[in-house]
Amino acid sequence: MDNSWLRSVPKELQSLLLEDLLQSSLVGINITDGEGRVLFLNDIHRKITGHDPQLYLGRTMKEIVEDNLISESATQIALEKKQTVFINQVSSHKNKYFQVKSVPLMNDKGEILYVLNYLLDASELIKLRDKLEKAEKNNERLITSNELLRQKLNQSGEIIYRSKKMERVVEMATRVAECDASVLITGPSGSGKEVIANLIHSYSRRNKGPFIKINCAAIPEHLLESELFGYEPGAFSGGNPKGKKGLIESAQDGTLLLDEIGELPLPLQSKLLRVLQTQKVRHVGSNKGIEVNFRLLAATNANLKEMIEQKTFREDLYYRLNVIDIVIPGLDERREDIVPLLNHFLDLNNEKYHAKKIFSNDALKFLAGCSYRGNVRELRNVVERMVIMSREDEITLSDASIAFAAMNVNEQGLPEEAAETEDFIFREGSLKEKVAAYERKLLQQYMAKYKSGAKVAEVLQTDQSTISRKCKKYNIVGEA
Repeated sequence: MDNSWLRSVPKELQSLLLEDLLQSSLVGINITDGEGRVLFLNDIHRKITGHDPQLYLGRTMKEIVEDNLISESATQIALEKKQTVFINQVSSHKNKYFQVKSVPLMNDKGEILYVLNYLLDASELIKLRDKLEKAEKNNERLITSNELLRQKLNQSGEIIYRSKKMERVVEMATRVAECDASVLITGPSGSGKEVIANLIHSYSRRNKGPFIKINCAAIPEHLLESELFGYEPGAFSGGNPKGKKGLIESAQDGTLLLDEIGELPLPLQSKLLRVLQTQKVRHVGSNKGIEVNFRLLAATNANLKEMIEQKTFREDLYYRLNVIDIVIPGLDERREDIVPLLNHFLDLNNEKYHAKKIFSNDALKFLAGCSYRGNVRELRNVVERMVIMSREDEITLSDASIAFAAMNVNEQGLPEEAAETEDFIFREGSLKEKVAAYERKLLQQYMAKYKSGAKVAEVLQTDQSTISRKCKKYNIVGEA
């Protein structure tokens, strides 16, 4: 970044600019010299620690710890290790909890000149985690309540599960529903993040209020700001001449779910952070803040920590969102849930299409052993396809294998003639012959697309020797 313009600015003005930037920060800032002596504190530092700045300024962090103002010093650790550190701290003022990131600034000789410390308020996070740890101690009560909850959810059709992993996810969701803290829900695509978000809202005190959902990846960037924050009359051409209320306002007294939060552009991340800090939203084209009261849930399948390192996601927003984190495992990590889900979606599609389909034992065994890369969403689509495509009331192994293979071919953007052609599906022949014919067609299409047996093996989740052997068996030409 070219900072040459800054050298042309008078030193007095440089000092004012720096002071203004540090005071405008949304996090607490503490700057020390190379000995750990405090040189500067911004106003947010006082708010987070609850301490008068005069208790810090001109003193070393070692002295401040010895006076029991804070539990330990990240600055001291950074000075000793000569590297960035991240710790939790406790202030003596009302036992306030906060997180500290200390960054040593060194010269060319490796000598530390300053330490820059960032403080984030973590009181709510620590309190909530303490509550969760206490609740874990009463295992017998939890087991009973979990089983009752599972039965209740399964009967209502809200969430279908049998695995211990999903039991823990649901238990966590229902417990955090009672508080108003922000929740970050992560997990692979199709794993049910929106379903868990809906569960949190349903079990919260805000369940009488609206549940507003927005997919940050589904709305063009130039429209996302006005959709989220609303706009004033005449804010831009083509808009409603009366202006429009944003989705944040629409979630008043309810819950707002920001799905695919990782796709939110950086400028809007800053604006969202400001809303969370001030509890006020500003329309596009207005400087007036409108008070809002909502609970924020966020969901993503992206690695936000990696995005922070790549400077595509704000670290301070991440910690605002991640007061409580819920991680939903993919279906491959909770295979006990597959059969209940298969039967659940079969019932739903029978009702939807006025059918009376059932699974044969072989079909159910085959589907229970499949790997669903698209998770619950893919499983649901496979079941719907079978209900539509199978001619008889009993869904056979042939129906199941063709539907599953066709769905996976379709996900890769390949032709699905082999699965869709009536002649292929209903022609005479044994199951072994049909599966072999389909396997040959499938390999031909994958080899034509990827040109490499190694790549085909990776996509189909098998080893290269298997692809090579089958290509030889079916006389398929390529670099198998």
